[in-house]
Amino acid sequence: MICKIERLLADITRRREADAMITIRQAAHAYRRANAASLPPLTAVCLALEVAGEQLHNAREQLAADNPDWRSAVLTAQNLLFELMAMTDASTEEGERLLTLYIYANQTLVTASLQADGGALAEIETIISSLHSDWQAVRAGQVLPGQI
Repeated sequence: MICKIERLLADITRRREADAMITIRQAAHAYRRANAASLPPLTAVCLALEVAGEQLHNAREQLAADNPDWRSAVLTAQNLLFELMAMTDASTEEGERLLTLYIYANQTLVTASLQADGGALAEIETIISSLHSDWQAVRAGQVLPGQI
């Protein structure tokens, strides 16, 4: 009887330790969040646009191959657009235009997702790619404090 209780206590202890341990996935997620929070805004914008473009490209390929996972890639791109919207300063004329473009892209992705429209995905992929190129050019020309 004592051995049974000891085994039960040992099992409970192991389960608690396992529950307390962070999984690799959780650790990677925490690292990405901390890294994203510490990225310079321009770097974060460029990275978000790059990944959104990749996701839209993947979505178009998956849609063409009748792979049902294409909507997941669209959702990832939409989430990145929401992040970009949150980062946009709409108090300026340029920021307002950029926000309007992000909203248009998101609404088009919603429609594309509902109608399985590869053409709409391609349109937004082109817009995202153009924005990415433009922000990359701005980033390349940016003077950093250590360069002065």
